[in-house]
Amino acid sequence: MPRDAALTAGLLAATLVSVAIELAPRLLAPPPLPPPAHAPVQVHVGGEVHAPGPVTLPWGARVTDAVDAAGGATAGAALELLDLARPLVDGATVHVPGRGTPRGDARISLNEASPRLLTTLPGIGPALAERIVAARPFHDVADLLRVSGIGPATLDGVRDHVAP
Repeated sequence: MPRDAALTAGLLAATLVSVAIELAPRLLAPPPLPPPAHAPVQVHVGGEVHAPGPVTLPWGARVTDAVDAAGGATAGAALELLDLARPLVDGATVHVPGRGTPRGDARISLNEASPRLLTTLPGIGPALAERIVAARPFHDVADLLRVSGIGPATLDGVRDHVAP
């Protein structure tokens, strides 16, 4: 009888070890994290759109979504001057420029304009435009002073042509 008990105990131990090896990864793994919750973004859309004004969009929305939410671009819009794929940040301004709009009449959004559009500003070349894009977000036009290569004279030259 002792031999049968030892054999039974050995089989039982082997079975328990086998089950423990099988279940351990599932029992020790951390639970999956819930997806992050993101607040919607609110932006102001102006310029060549059918319904300018503030729009609220889900987190992760792009400039193209803001233009669509503002009724779409008008026939005179120069959408090629915008980076339509750029993600939106809460509180930004999206300005859709017009094809025939004199430069003094339209303000360019520092937070949304493409590097190409930024080069239309006085004193801003391609390299400086890229540094402006890299320094986003801007909360005030004076924040341009933190961009390497922009001093008070350059800021004065673009101040009337840009918005945050």
